[in-house]
Amino acid sequence: MDETLPLVDAVMQYLIVPAVVWLWMLHKTQSLHATDIAVLRAEAMARDVARKEEREATAAQLDQILQMLQTINGRIDSIMTKGEK
Repeated sequence: MDETLPLVDAVMQYLIVPAVVWLWMLHKTQSLHATDIAVLRAEAMARDVARKEEREATAAQLDQILQMLQTINGRIDSIMTKGEK
């Protein structure tokens, strides 16, 4: 019995304890990485939404500009046809 106690103590000291510490550190690191990934995903989604809104606003402005140009073109055409008569 006295011979096995030093062996168990050595196994605990040099195998079990380092393995448990390594697993704990691995778990802690993985948890931090998971949090970082979640934050990055949320930021990316927010940027995507902002880009989409910006594209929609730009498209609406372009449509408004096109309508104004068509109105101006129609007025010029009507002035030109009146002048020809």
